[in-house]
Amino acid sequence: MAAQIIERLKLVPLTIEGGYFRETYRAELSVPVGALPSDYKGDRNVSTAIYYLLTPETFSAIHIVKSDEVFHFYAGDPIEMLQLWPDGSARVMIISNDLAAGHEPQLVVPAGVWQGCRLVRGGEWALMGCTVAPGFDYADFALGDRTELIASYPGHTGMIEALTKKSS
Repeated sequence: MAAQIIERLKLVPLTIEGGYFRETYRAELSVPVGALPSDYKGDRNVSTAIYYLLTPETFSAIHIVKSDEVFHFYAGDPIEMLQLWPDGSARVMIISNDLAAGHEPQLVVPAGVWQGCRLVRGGEWALMGCTVAPGFDYADFALGDRTELIASYPGHTGMIEALTKKSS
């Protein structure tokens, strides 16, 4: 089924992070750099949106962005997301449309929160959408360093190891 979705939605590998994606929207309206917080180094589109698909062989490597990101669950198996907050706290959330199980079909990751996700064990695929505002720009993206994240969040070592690439 994942291969059919990849073909139907024209998804491509997201090599820097993992999974498959396709940008579906980039607002023409932009926010000038002077109206953004000082850590932005240029104008940004007001909003962007993508399709995002995970399979058992892929995961969303822990990363951070400067903008808020909203995940929308569309179909498939549940996703387990790790969020690592600047105050040293961490949260593990389940994203799916199984409301009876207490899962969230929509989840916000605030700007400046480390995030990574994977299929819940035994899952075959999951299709989500991600909306970013101000819009996504690779200049605002950074992958997490396994060693640094484990030092800062030792209570989540196993999941950090699973959601990062080996430190160089």
